[in-house]
Amino acid sequence: MFVVRGIAVSLTFFVLLYCALSAVVALSWRLASRLRTVSPTDQARLLFWLRVFPLIATIAITLALVIPAYVRLEPRSIEEDIALPITLAFGCVALFALGLFRVVTAQRRAAKVVAEWLKGANDLDAGVAAPTFCTNRGTPPLTLVGVRTPRVVVSEATVALLNRDELRVAVQHEVAHMRSRDNLKKLIFYCAPFLGMTGLERAWQEAAELAADDEAVTCMPEALDLAAALIKLSRLIPVKQTPAFTMALVSVHSSVSERVVHLLAWSDARHKNQSGWMYLVPALLATMLCLAALYEPVLTQTHRITELLVR
Repeated sequence: MFVVRGIAVSLTFFVLLYCALSAVVALSWRLASRLRTVSPTDQARLLFWLRVFPLIATIAITLALVIPAYVRLEPRSIEEDIALPITLAFGCVALFALGLFRVVTAQRRAAKVVAEWLKGANDLDAGVAAPTFCTNRGTPPLTLVGVRTPRVVVSEATVALLNRDELRVAVQHEVAHMRSRDNLKKLIFYCAPFLGMTGLERAWQEAAELAADDEAVTCMPEALDLAAALIKLSRLIPVKQTPAFTMALVSVHSSVSERVVHLLAWSDARHKNQSGWMYLVPALLATMLCLAALYEPVLTQTHRITELLVR
């Protein structure tokens, strides 16, 4: 019973903390999205970490505090009513199952669509060192597909419409998504379901597109080429919803006009602007040292909190 009670308490703590942190993030992320003074790259990173913070924080606290506190401080022979923790533990298992179901279902659907796109596809030399394929089986104009082995898929209509420079910088945009592992980030979102996160995920997608534009462009002529490609492709076919775990150059999740304006305002100084995220490292190290120094008192307080779940 000691082990069963420990599992029930841990899962109960997990689901309650995860839901509480997710609710806070769902209600407060708009404050972070208004930070227009930071670069799109930093904004995309901030929104991503906000989205996954409830999951990461809950896992870390459960493994580092809740389980050790229970094992070290909970009496082995005590008899307690654990009906409520057992019930909430099943809710936590259901949350895990929902996340797994979302990932598996979305991955199967995406794999089926992408496999259809790649039938009869040919290698395409776009002047970029990335696996790029040209196909004409109802594909979007230009899309990054796959999580483990990402590839760039380009439609024949896109190849015919764009000139060589426009095609190259457009593929560079998708390579920027590849380097940022944006498809993997979308998969992580599917693993952590919670109502109210749609707006945050959409804001991250918009910032990620602007960030990929910045990463793809190294000079003003390339910025103009990418802006021209966006305008041409937005007029090529109606923009449709793409499958999960894909990143389309032109999609329903980003504003072409906003991205064009952003590209036309390109400057070398903005491109070379250094990220300020490294300044967070000393603060994180200081926090870890404080937690290490206060570990025993924190364990005691954590055990008192978990006791409220069963008494």
